[in-house]
Amino acid sequence: MACKALAFNVLQAPFYEMMKYFFVSIFISSLLLQADTAFAQSTIDWNTLADVKFTQKFSEEIGISYDEATFGRWLIPFNGKEIKITGYIIPLDGMGVTYVLSRNPNATCFFCGGAGPETVIELRLKPSALKRYKLDERRAFKGILQMNRSNLNQMTYVLLDAEPN
Repeated sequence: MACKALAFNVLQAPFYEMMKYFFVSIFISSLLLQADTAFAQSTIDWNTLADVKFTQKFSEEIGISYDEATFGRWLIPFNGKEIKITGYIIPLDGMGVTYVLSRNPNATCFFCGGAGPETVIELRLKPSALKRYKLDERRAFKGILQMNRSNLNQMTYVLLDAEPN
């Protein structure tokens, strides 16, 4: 009987040893994959940006009402991170220097009353990306997402160092 038990342990030992190395290698591989993607840009969509609520506030200083943003828990991790998003380009000036990226084409965008402020991103273009873009051109941009809670001089979302992707 002792011989049979010894044979069982000898046969099982390599299997358990092999499984231990297998699981350790999977664990290390997953850590390396997470580390690799932690520094990569995230592609987000407009539904993610919709995770925001607005509250009416009044500014005594300038005498107007404005919407103060409260960002949802799914959105907060993207603040300050490099993202990529696709939308429609809308110029804000005749010189073609200031643009927003919109979820919707110009005819149904935020500025025409067809959508909310969470459907546009102010593009702060890198100098190398400054050029004339066509109205309603559908394009992907990448840059650092900045969430604006209450600054009346910029949009709710700003894409810093933005460039076409």
